[in-house]
Amino acid sequence: MMGQAKVDETLLADAAYLPGQVANLTRGASVTAQTNEILERINDMLLREGTDKSEIILVNIWLRDLASFEEMNRAWDAWMPDSGTPRRATFEDRNLPPMCAIRIDVAASRKSEAGQI
Repeated sequence: MMGQAKVDETLLADAAYLPGQVANLTRGASVTAQTNEILERINDMLLREGTDKSEIILVNIWLRDLASFEEMNRAWDAWMPDSGTPRRATFEDRNLPPMCAIRIDVAASRKSEAGQI
């Protein structure tokens, strides 16, 4: 019999989850344009959730074509703070919606009132 994973509910309450972010305005444009639009939206959403990109703990990225990884990665590297990149996995998904080259899911810790986690 397999063990069951335990979930710490306090950790869940202190995290912001932003699943399924795809481009709207730049749909059909380059991977760079779509990535930049999504990252700008994620930045705004994180701020509304009481956190920022420095607190990202996990990212999953789906690309329609994995050959566009380097193009996406350049936009990602330009967006990330100098403190480094969080754990990130990139997958190929040829079933993304039409004109959608990339989808990004993010989980980030919320900052406490003192600015610390």
